[in-house]
Amino acid sequence: MKVLIVEDDDAIADALASLIEDAGHVALSARDGRAALEALRAGGRTCAIVLDLTMPQMNGWRFRQEQLRDPALATVPVIVCTADSDAEARARELGAAGWVRKPIDPGRLLALLAEHCGGDASRP
Repeated sequence: MKVLIVEDDDAIADALASLIEDAGHVALSARDGRAALEALRAGGRTCAIVLDLTMPQMNGWRFRQEQLRDPALATVPVIVCTADSDAEARARELGAAGWVRKPIDPGRLLALLAEHCGGDASRP
């Protein structure tokens, strides 16, 4: 299953991609919300989106607004990934399926992905 990582920090995006791929998923990356919408509209089934909130061009808040306006994309679950100390509240405000705080807890992220994408939450 394909997971879209929306993150402008290359080091974080690479680490997330490695974790996600080691868990048996295909990881795709986008540096901002606009690129993420393009990737989602390009086709192929995406089982989850790991979304940073603070990015240039189109931030996570604006991305989520645009995602929810598009019936073809609105049902793809979003996992908010942020350094915000109130990550859970931010995720609720966005109607997200879950959240993880930076620095990332790999077990928590894998459990959320297993819930939405299938697979084994204990991997890698």
